[in-house]
Amino acid sequence: MPAPSRRSRSARRAGAVAALTLALAVVAGPAAAHVTVSADDDRRGAQDVLLTFRVPNEADDSTTVKVEVKLPSRTPLGSVLPAPVAGWTVTTSEVDLDAPVTTDDGAITRGVATVTWTADKGTKGIPVGGFQAFQLLVGPLPDADSLAFPTVQTYANGTSESWVDPVTDPANPPESPAPRLTLRAAADGEAAGAGTAASGTSGDAAGDAAGGGSGDGPGAYGIAGLVLGAVGAVLGAVAFWRTGRRSA
Repeated sequence: MPAPSRRSRSARRAGAVAALTLALAVVAGPAAAHVTVSADDDRRGAQDVLLTFRVPNEADDSTTVKVEVKLPSRTPLGSVLPAPVAGWTVTTSEVDLDAPVTTDDGAITRGVATVTWTADKGTKGIPVGGFQAFQLLVGPLPDADSLAFPTVQTYANGTSESWVDPVTDPANPPESPAPRLTLRAAADGEAAGAGTAASGTSGDAAGDAAGGGSGDGPGAYGIAGLVLGAVGAVLGAVAFWRTGRRSA
Protein backbone atom coordinates (compact mmCIF):
# COMPACT_ATOMS: atom_id res chain seq x y z
CA MET A 1 0.00 0.00 0.00
CA PRO A 2 1.56 3.32 -1.00
CA ALA A 3 2.51 5.73 1.77
CA PRO A 4 0.36 8.82 2.06
CA SER A 5 1.70 11.92 0.44
CA ARG A 6 3.00 14.92 2.36
CA ARG A 7 -0.07 16.87 1.25
CA SER A 8 -2.49 14.27 2.66
CA ARG A 9 -0.58 14.18 5.96
CA SER A 10 -0.76 17.98 6.19
CA ALA A 11 -4.48 17.96 5.45
CA ARG A 12 -5.00 15.33 8.15
CA ARG A 13 -3.09 17.39 10.71
CA ALA A 14 -5.01 20.54 9.73
CA GLY A 15 -8.31 18.69 10.19
CA ALA A 16 -7.30 17.49 13.64
CA VAL A 17 -6.23 20.98 14.70
CA ALA A 18 -9.49 22.46 13.41
CA ALA A 19 -11.57 19.90 15.32
CA LEU A 20 -9.61 20.54 18.51
CA THR A 21 -9.99 24.32 18.13
CA LEU A 22 -13.75 23.98 17.64
CA ALA A 23 -14.07 21.79 20.72
CA LEU A 24 -12.18 24.27 22.88
CA ALA A 25 -14.31 27.11 21.54
CA VAL A 26 -17.47 25.27 22.58
CA VAL A 27 -16.17 24.71 26.10
CA ALA A 28 -14.76 28.23 26.54
CA GLY A 29 -17.49 30.06 24.63
CA PRO A 30 -18.84 33.35 25.95
CA ALA A 31 -21.19 33.04 28.92
CA ALA A 32 -24.44 34.95 29.21
CA ALA A 33 -23.62 37.24 32.14
CA HIS A 34 -26.20 39.99 31.77
CA VAL A 35 -28.03 41.56 34.70
CA THR A 36 -31.38 39.76 34.89
CA VAL A 37 -34.62 39.96 36.88
CA SER A 38 -37.06 37.25 37.93
CA ALA A 39 -40.20 37.14 40.07
CA ASP A 40 -41.89 34.63 42.35
CA ASP A 41 -45.23 35.72 40.86
CA ASP A 42 -45.40 37.09 37.32
CA ARG A 43 -49.16 37.70 37.05
CA ARG A 44 -50.62 41.12 36.42
CA GLY A 45 -52.17 42.54 39.55
CA ALA A 46 -50.15 40.29 41.86
CA GLN A 47 -49.40 41.70 45.30
CA ASP A 48 -46.29 41.23 47.46
CA VAL A 49 -44.14 40.05 44.57
CA LEU A 50 -40.47 39.30 45.24
CA LEU A 51 -38.24 40.57 42.44
CA THR A 52 -34.68 39.23 42.32
CA PHE A 53 -31.96 41.02 40.35
CA ARG A 54 -28.89 38.92 39.63
CA VAL A 55 -25.81 41.06 39.03
CA PRO A 56 -22.67 39.26 37.81
CA ASN A 57 -19.27 40.93 37.79
CA GLU A 58 -17.95 40.92 34.22
CA ALA A 59 -14.85 43.04 34.87
CA ASP A 60 -11.47 41.32 34.77
CA ASP A 61 -9.72 43.43 37.38
CA SER A 62 -12.27 45.41 39.42
CA THR A 63 -15.12 44.73 41.84
CA THR A 64 -18.68 46.04 41.52
CA VAL A 65 -19.38 48.68 44.16
CA LYS A 66 -22.74 50.16 43.10
CA VAL A 67 -25.90 48.96 41.37
CA GLU A 68 -28.64 51.41 40.41
CA VAL A 69 -31.99 50.09 39.17
CA LYS A 70 -34.53 52.36 37.50
CA LEU A 71 -38.13 51.32 38.02
CA PRO A 72 -40.83 51.57 35.32
CA SER A 73 -42.33 55.06 35.08
CA ARG A 74 -45.22 54.60 32.64
CA THR A 75 -46.48 51.49 34.42
CA PRO A 76 -45.32 52.23 37.99
CA LEU A 77 -45.24 49.93 40.98
CA GLY A 78 -47.31 51.20 43.89
CA SER A 79 -45.16 49.70 46.64
CA VAL A 80 -41.39 49.07 46.55
CA LEU A 81 -39.54 47.72 49.59
CA PRO A 82 -35.82 46.90 49.17
CA ALA A 83 -34.41 43.91 51.03
CA PRO A 84 -31.27 44.63 53.10
CA VAL A 85 -28.01 43.11 51.85
CA ALA A 86 -25.08 42.60 54.21
CA GLY A 87 -22.21 44.95 53.34
CA TRP A 88 -24.39 47.20 51.18
CA THR A 89 -26.32 50.42 51.83
CA VAL A 90 -29.59 50.81 49.95
CA THR A 91 -31.16 54.17 49.05
CA THR A 92 -34.20 55.14 47.00
CA SER A 93 -35.40 58.19 45.11
CA GLU A 94 -39.07 59.08 44.67
CA VAL A 95 -41.17 60.74 42.01
CA ASP A 96 -44.76 61.94 41.63
CA LEU A 97 -46.75 59.40 39.65
CA ASP A 98 -48.58 60.50 36.51
CA ALA A 99 -51.63 58.53 37.66
CA PRO A 100 -52.43 57.11 41.11
CA VAL A 101 -51.82 53.40 41.70
CA THR A 102 -54.60 51.58 43.51
CA THR A 103 -53.48 49.23 46.28
CA ASP A 104 -55.09 47.44 49.21
CA ASP A 105 -54.02 50.39 51.36
CA GLY A 106 -55.57 52.99 49.05
CA ALA A 107 -54.35 55.13 46.15
CA ILE A 108 -50.63 55.96 45.93
CA THR A 109 -49.62 59.18 44.18
CA ARG A 110 -45.88 59.10 44.84
CA GLY A 111 -43.63 56.16 44.14
CA VAL A 112 -40.03 54.92 43.99
CA ALA A 113 -38.12 55.95 40.86
CA THR A 114 -34.74 54.32 41.52
CA VAL A 115 -33.19 51.90 43.98
CA THR A 116 -29.43 52.05 44.53
CA TRP A 117 -27.25 49.56 46.40
CA THR A 118 -23.77 50.86 47.33
CA ALA A 119 -21.04 48.69 48.83
CA ASP A 120 -20.00 49.86 52.29
CA LYS A 121 -16.48 51.19 52.80
CA GLY A 122 -14.10 48.43 53.76
CA THR A 123 -16.09 45.81 51.87
CA LYS A 124 -15.16 44.34 48.49
CA GLY A 125 -18.56 44.53 46.80
CA ILE A 126 -19.11 41.93 44.07
CA PRO A 127 -15.75 40.21 43.41
CA VAL A 128 -14.32 39.37 40.02
CA GLY A 129 -15.97 36.19 38.79
CA GLY A 130 -18.80 36.46 41.33
CA PHE A 131 -22.35 37.75 41.47
CA GLN A 132 -24.79 39.24 43.96
CA ALA A 133 -28.57 38.98 44.24
CA PHE A 134 -30.59 42.07 45.16
CA GLN A 135 -34.29 41.85 46.00
CA LEU A 136 -37.37 44.09 46.07
CA LEU A 137 -40.82 43.37 47.49
CA VAL A 138 -43.24 45.12 45.13
CA GLY A 139 -46.91 45.32 44.22
CA PRO A 140 -49.30 45.39 42.70
CA LEU A 141 -47.87 44.45 39.31
CA PRO A 142 -49.38 46.68 36.61
CA ASP A 143 -51.57 45.65 33.69
CA ALA A 144 -48.72 45.49 31.17
CA ASP A 145 -47.08 42.94 28.91
CA SER A 146 -43.66 43.40 30.48
CA LEU A 147 -41.58 45.64 32.73
CA ALA A 148 -38.10 46.96 31.97
CA PHE A 149 -35.59 47.85 34.68
CA PRO A 150 -32.65 49.81 33.19
CA THR A 151 -29.65 49.19 35.43
CA VAL A 152 -26.25 50.86 35.82
CA GLN A 153 -23.42 48.80 37.32
CA THR A 154 -20.43 50.76 38.66
CA TYR A 155 -16.98 49.30 39.33
CA ALA A 156 -14.35 50.28 41.88
CA ASN A 157 -12.05 51.59 39.13
CA GLY A 158 -14.64 54.22 38.16
CA THR A 159 -15.96 52.54 35.02
CA SER A 160 -19.58 51.48 34.62
CA GLU A 161 -21.78 49.23 32.53
CA SER A 162 -25.22 50.50 31.49
CA TRP A 163 -27.74 47.69 31.04
CA VAL A 164 -30.31 49.89 29.32
CA ASP A 165 -30.43 48.94 25.63
CA PRO A 166 -33.83 48.16 24.08
CA VAL A 167 -34.42 45.05 22.01
CA THR A 168 -35.70 45.78 18.50
CA ASP A 169 -34.93 42.33 17.09
CA PRO A 170 -35.30 39.44 19.58
CA ALA A 171 -33.14 37.25 17.33
CA ASN A 172 -30.28 39.75 17.66
CA PRO A 173 -30.38 41.22 21.18
CA PRO A 174 -28.07 44.11 22.06
CA GLU A 175 -24.89 43.65 24.04
CA SER A 176 -26.25 45.40 27.15
CA PRO A 177 -30.01 44.73 27.40
CA ALA A 178 -32.03 46.12 30.28
CA PRO A 179 -33.37 43.48 32.67
CA ARG A 180 -36.96 42.71 31.65
CA LEU A 181 -39.79 40.84 33.31
CA THR A 182 -42.60 39.38 31.20
CA LEU A 183 -46.04 39.50 32.84
CA ARG A 184 -48.96 37.20 32.21
CA ALA A 185 -52.67 37.30 32.91
CA ALA A 186 -53.95 35.07 35.68
CA ALA A 187 -55.70 31.97 34.36
CA ASP A 188 -59.37 31.28 35.15
CA GLY A 189 -59.67 30.31 38.79
CA GLU A 190 -56.09 31.38 39.49
CA ALA A 191 -55.80 34.24 41.95
CA ALA A 192 -52.96 36.69 41.40
CA GLY A 193 -50.61 36.76 44.35
CA ALA A 194 -50.70 33.02 45.07
CA GLY A 195 -47.12 32.62 43.87
CA THR A 196 -45.63 31.04 40.76
CA ALA A 197 -42.26 29.95 39.51
CA ALA A 198 -39.76 32.67 38.67
CA SER A 199 -40.40 34.25 35.31
CA GLY A 200 -37.99 34.68 32.44
CA THR A 201 -36.37 37.97 31.52
CA SER A 202 -37.35 38.36 27.91
CA GLY A 203 -40.45 39.89 26.41
CA ASP A 204 -41.84 42.78 24.38
CA ALA A 205 -41.77 46.34 25.70
CA ALA A 206 -44.95 47.84 27.07
CA GLY A 207 -44.32 51.57 26.93
CA ASP A 208 -40.99 52.04 28.72
CA ALA A 209 -38.39 54.21 27.07
CA ALA A 210 -35.50 51.82 27.74
CA GLY A 211 -35.89 48.11 27.43
CA GLY A 212 -34.12 44.94 26.51
CA GLY A 213 -34.29 41.30 27.17
CA SER A 214 -32.15 38.26 26.99
CA GLY A 215 -32.22 34.74 28.24
CA ASP A 216 -29.85 33.53 30.88
CA GLY A 217 -28.02 31.30 28.43
CA PRO A 218 -28.33 27.52 28.15
CA GLY A 219 -29.73 25.56 31.08
CA ALA A 220 -27.93 22.85 32.99
CA TYR A 221 -28.84 20.12 30.51
CA GLY A 222 -27.83 22.27 27.57
CA ILE A 223 -24.48 23.07 29.14
CA ALA A 224 -23.89 19.40 29.94
CA GLY A 225 -24.64 18.53 26.33
CA LEU A 226 -22.20 21.13 25.07
CA VAL A 227 -19.46 19.86 27.38
CA LEU A 228 -20.00 16.22 26.40
CA GLY A 229 -20.01 17.17 22.74
CA ALA A 230 -16.79 19.10 23.16
CA VAL A 231 -15.13 16.21 24.98
CA GLY A 232 -16.16 13.88 22.17
CA ALA A 233 -14.73 16.27 19.60
CA VAL A 234 -11.43 16.45 21.49
CA LEU A 235 -11.15 12.66 21.73
CA GLY A 236 -12.02 12.34 18.05
CA ALA A 237 -9.38 14.90 17.13
CA VAL A 238 -6.73 13.07 19.19
CA ALA A 239 -7.62 9.72 17.61
CA PHE A 240 -7.58 11.30 14.16
CA TRP A 241 -4.13 12.76 14.83
CA ARG A 242 -2.72 9.43 16.09
CA THR A 243 -4.12 7.59 13.07
CA GLY A 244 -2.44 10.10 10.80
CA ARG A 245 0.89 9.66 12.55
CA ARG A 246 0.72 5.83 12.36
CA SER A 247 -0.16 5.92 8.66
CA ALA A 248 2.67 8.38 8.03
